[in-house]
Amino acid sequence: MRRRSLIAIVLMVTTLSVAAAAPWLIYWIALNEIESCPTPARHTATAEQVDSLFRKLRLSQPVHIDPISPYSYFLQGVHPSASTRIAWIIARSHNVNHLSDHRYWHLSGAALTIWLTRYWTSTELIARAVELENLTATSVMR
Repeated sequence: MRRRSLIAIVLMVTTLSVAAAAPWLIYWIALNEIESCPTPARHTATAEQVDSLFRKLRLSQPVHIDPISPYSYFLQGVHPSASTRIAWIIARSHNVNHLSDHRYWHLSGAALTIWLTRYWTSTELIARAVELENLTATSVMR
Protein backbone atom coordinates (compact mmCIF):
# COMPACT_ATOMS: atom_id res chain seq x y z
CA MET A 1 0.00 0.00 0.00
CA ARG A 2 2.79 2.39 0.91
CA ARG A 3 4.57 1.64 -2.37
CA ARG A 4 1.43 2.49 -4.40
CA SER A 5 1.10 5.82 -2.61
CA LEU A 6 4.72 6.64 -3.34
CA ILE A 7 4.32 5.72 -7.02
CA ALA A 8 1.16 7.85 -7.24
CA ILE A 9 2.93 10.83 -5.66
CA VAL A 10 5.95 10.47 -7.96
CA LEU A 11 3.69 10.25 -11.02
CA MET A 12 1.70 13.28 -9.91
CA VAL A 13 4.82 15.37 -9.25
CA THR A 14 6.34 14.30 -12.59
CA THR A 15 3.15 15.16 -14.47
CA LEU A 16 2.89 18.57 -12.82
CA SER A 17 6.58 19.29 -13.49
CA VAL A 18 6.21 18.43 -17.17
CA ALA A 19 3.06 20.55 -17.42
CA ALA A 20 4.83 23.50 -15.78
CA ALA A 21 7.95 23.20 -17.94
CA ALA A 22 6.21 22.58 -21.29
CA PRO A 23 5.36 26.24 -22.09
CA TRP A 24 8.99 27.29 -21.52
CA LEU A 25 10.27 24.38 -23.60
CA ILE A 26 7.94 25.30 -26.48
CA TYR A 27 9.05 28.94 -26.11
CA TRP A 28 12.75 28.00 -26.48
CA ILE A 29 12.12 25.63 -29.40
CA ALA A 30 10.12 28.30 -31.25
CA LEU A 31 12.70 30.99 -30.47
CA ASN A 32 15.46 28.80 -31.89
CA GLU A 33 13.68 28.76 -35.27
CA ILE A 34 14.40 32.49 -35.64
CA GLU A 35 17.72 33.10 -37.38
CA SER A 36 18.66 36.37 -35.64
CA CYS A 37 17.47 38.95 -33.15
CA PRO A 38 15.62 42.08 -34.27
CA THR A 39 17.50 45.36 -34.17
CA PRO A 40 16.32 48.33 -32.12
CA ALA A 41 15.14 51.54 -33.78
CA ARG A 42 17.72 53.97 -35.05
CA HIS A 43 15.97 56.99 -33.52
CA THR A 44 13.62 57.60 -30.64
CA ALA A 45 9.99 58.22 -31.47
CA THR A 46 8.44 61.67 -31.14
CA ALA A 47 5.35 62.24 -29.02
CA GLU A 48 3.27 62.72 -32.18
CA GLN A 49 4.49 59.40 -33.61
CA VAL A 50 3.72 57.61 -30.36
CA ASP A 51 0.24 59.16 -30.23
CA SER A 52 -0.38 58.10 -33.82
CA LEU A 53 0.71 54.51 -33.10
CA PHE A 54 -1.49 54.30 -30.01
CA ARG A 55 -4.47 55.67 -31.93
CA LYS A 56 -3.91 53.12 -34.69
CA LEU A 57 -3.71 50.30 -32.14
CA ARG A 58 -6.61 51.80 -30.15
CA LEU A 59 -4.56 51.94 -26.97
CA SER A 60 -5.33 54.49 -24.31
CA GLN A 61 -2.45 56.35 -22.73
CA PRO A 62 -0.46 56.01 -20.60
CA VAL A 63 0.58 52.57 -21.82
CA HIS A 64 2.47 50.39 -19.39
CA ILE A 65 4.73 47.82 -21.05
CA ASP A 66 4.95 44.69 -18.91
CA PRO A 67 7.22 41.71 -19.52
CA ILE A 68 5.18 38.63 -20.33
CA SER A 69 5.85 34.92 -19.98
CA PRO A 70 4.55 31.95 -21.97
CA TYR A 71 1.90 31.55 -19.26
CA SER A 72 0.68 35.16 -19.34
CA TYR A 73 0.78 35.16 -23.16
CA PHE A 74 -1.54 32.16 -23.21
CA LEU A 75 -3.81 33.56 -20.49
CA GLN A 76 -4.35 36.79 -22.47
CA GLY A 77 -6.35 34.80 -24.99
CA VAL A 78 -8.05 36.95 -27.61
CA HIS A 79 -7.50 40.20 -25.67
CA PRO A 80 -3.75 40.87 -25.91
CA SER A 81 -2.16 43.46 -23.67
CA ALA A 82 -0.54 46.65 -24.95
CA SER A 83 2.86 45.01 -24.47
CA THR A 84 1.87 42.09 -26.66
CA ARG A 85 0.34 44.23 -29.39
CA ILE A 86 3.35 46.54 -29.67
CA ALA A 87 5.89 43.69 -29.54
CA TRP A 88 3.91 41.72 -32.13
CA ILE A 89 4.46 44.50 -34.71
CA ILE A 90 8.20 43.96 -34.35
CA ALA A 91 8.02 40.15 -34.21
CA ARG A 92 5.79 39.94 -37.29
CA SER A 93 8.05 42.19 -39.32
CA HIS A 94 11.22 40.41 -38.22
CA ASN A 95 9.95 36.88 -38.80
CA VAL A 96 9.04 37.56 -42.42
CA ASN A 97 12.72 37.37 -43.39
CA HIS A 98 14.37 35.62 -40.45
CA LEU A 99 12.37 32.48 -39.82
CA SER A 100 14.11 29.24 -40.79
CA ASP A 101 10.85 27.29 -41.15
CA HIS A 102 7.62 29.19 -41.81
CA ARG A 103 5.56 26.37 -40.32
CA TYR A 104 6.68 27.85 -36.99
CA TRP A 105 5.21 31.28 -37.86
CA HIS A 106 2.71 31.44 -34.98
CA LEU A 107 4.84 29.76 -32.32
CA SER A 108 7.97 31.72 -33.24
CA GLY A 109 5.97 34.94 -33.43
CA ALA A 110 4.61 34.33 -29.95
CA ALA A 111 8.07 33.40 -28.65
CA LEU A 112 9.68 36.51 -30.14
CA THR A 113 6.86 38.66 -28.77
CA ILE A 114 7.53 37.27 -25.30
CA TRP A 115 11.29 37.71 -25.72
CA LEU A 116 10.91 41.33 -26.83
CA THR A 117 8.79 42.28 -23.81
CA ARG A 118 11.34 40.68 -21.51
CA TYR A 119 14.57 42.05 -23.00
CA TRP A 120 13.72 45.40 -24.63
CA THR A 121 12.74 48.55 -22.78
CA SER A 122 9.37 50.15 -23.42
CA THR A 123 11.14 53.02 -25.22
CA GLU A 124 12.90 50.58 -27.56
CA LEU A 125 9.68 48.66 -28.25
CA ILE A 126 7.63 51.75 -29.00
CA ALA A 127 10.34 53.40 -31.12
CA ARG A 128 10.85 50.28 -33.25
CA ALA A 129 7.08 49.74 -33.64
CA VAL A 130 6.70 53.37 -34.78
CA GLU A 131 9.58 52.95 -37.22
CA LEU A 132 8.06 49.77 -38.69
CA GLU A 133 4.57 51.26 -38.94
CA ASN A 134 6.01 54.29 -40.76
CA LEU A 135 7.84 51.98 -43.18
CA THR A 136 4.62 50.07 -43.81
CA ALA A 137 2.63 53.27 -44.37
CA THR A 138 5.29 54.61 -46.74
CA SER A 139 5.40 51.40 -48.80
CA VAL A 140 1.59 51.30 -49.07
CA MET A 141 1.49 54.87 -50.42
CA ARG A 142 3.92 54.06 -53.24
